[in-house]
Amino acid sequence: MDEVTIRRAEAGDAAAIAAAHVAAWHQAYAGLVPARMLNAFSVAGRTGRWQRILTAPDPSRASSVFVAVARDGGTIGFGSCGRQPAPDLVAAGFAGEFSALYLLAAHQRRGVGRRLMRLMAQDLLAREMRGAALWVLRDNEPARRVYEGLGAGVAGQRVETVDEFISGERSPTQDVLHEVAYGWPDLSVLAPR
Repeated sequence: MDEVTIRRAEAGDAAAIAAAHVAAWHQAYAGLVPARMLNAFSVAGRTGRWQRILTAPDPSRASSVFVAVARDGGTIGFGSCGRQPAPDLVAAGFAGEFSALYLLAAHQRRGVGRRLMRLMAQDLLAREMRGAALWVLRDNEPARRVYEGLGAGVAGQRVETVDEFISGERSPTQDVLHEVAYGWPDLSVLAPR
């Protein structure tokens, strides 16, 4: 088994996080989302986004980012968490959000994802966010099983257009993404003392 170190991400990690993000996306979502969506998801685009998150974070989100690094120094995954942006989920008791959790396929099922979730839960709890939720594609059964295995329950559903996801703007496209929110009303189940 690889020896993996998990630490807080720094500005210099942006490109490595972006590369892991794109690779994990292609591994996890091929066949689940339209090819044009995967093709729009580039390392260059993600690097810029992660650089902004790590150097000039949005204060309303208060994001924390953790990176998983293998013994050889390669970034194999990451997780990010912060304040919940969805008012309905906040009202339901999920003040925090797990905004990303990605691992390269070769490093899954080795406990790294659980370690990332534990660190993010500890981070949110330290900031007095007792509950948190995340969004997952409805058809991403492997990820849904992981979250259910970690004690999450279904907390909501939404539909986004592919164009809205890519550009942030709604369009009359026929391609839609069905997502399910999973929530933990008590994050201490992920971060026992």
